[in-house]
Amino acid sequence: MQGHCISQTRRLPACPPGGGADSIVVIMLTLNQRDKTVRCLSSLNKVAHPHRTLLWDNGSQDGTLDAVHEQFPQVVTHYCDSNLGVASGRNAAARLAIERLAPSHLLFLDNDMVVSADFIERLYAPFTLGNAALAQTSAKIRFLEDQRLLYSAGGSHVRFWLGATAPAGHGEVDRGQHDQATTCLAHGGAMMVRSDVFQTLDGFDPAFNPYGPEDLDFALRVRAAGYQGLYVPQAVVFHERSQTFESGRYTPNYARNKAQKWMLFMHRHASWPQRLAFHLIGAPYLLVRALIREGKNRNFAAISGLIAGVRRH
Repeated sequence: MQGHCISQTRRLPACPPGGGADSIVVIMLTLNQRDKTVRCLSSLNKVAHPHRTLLWDNGSQDGTLDAVHEQFPQVVTHYCDSNLGVASGRNAAARLAIERLAPSHLLFLDNDMVVSADFIERLYAPFTLGNAALAQTSAKIRFLEDQRLLYSAGGSHVRFWLGATAPAGHGEVDRGQHDQATTCLAHGGAMMVRSDVFQTLDGFDPAFNPYGPEDLDFALRVRAAGYQGLYVPQAVVFHERSQTFESGRYTPNYARNKAQKWMLFMHRHASWPQRLAFHLIGAPYLLVRALIREGKNRNFAAISGLIAGVRRH
């Protein structure tokens, strides 16, 4: 687990209540998203299951921590004056939590979520059943704006040949069709993991900074190490439709980073037939689609960024 910043930690007792062999720490990142962070913490306040929350601020300038200190004095906060990215920020927060709060489990939660009151209890319950292979649990995620619709119900599917990942059940009306627990590739938006496994696998890979499929890379490394992830449909959270990177725009930087991280992810985890299929089918298809989409917007610089990302790997 890597990352370096000039930082300040507040509200971090040396020997916290509840720490030890059976404890949960919620890890949340934020960067200039005060209102979303406060909303998420407000929903966590209604969760009865014992837990601690560690908020890692990646350099906010919008008063996020002032609002958190005022409204949620029980939340452990840590300010880093440089943005470490998602993977390194989560790793640094996890390392701090493990060193000082001694949790048995880490719960990685995006700050644009709103959680149900029994969310943590449901997500933690499978770990109490004695399955030594269980390393991760993943929640059912519905859209916040329309809570009938699913964002994810069973982790993510990876289609290497097409250069795409897709949350299971995405966009479907939730009629209970995904209410059976099943093994899955857990994604990091609402995912609980055993602290010992997280440390053994050295956390998320900083190679995916500033953002990328670091969560799916971790889930695949969990599987390769002989562990498993489990989708828990009774653990429900609500996700806001948002795109925080590059202000939601398909910029050259965004296109280059996305392509570069995908190539890294694919070459690390895909079989050679899958890689061949991507180069013969997926890559040309994605390029043509991007040309049509961005050509209409005269955003040709993004196309050059996409090509540069593929070539750079």
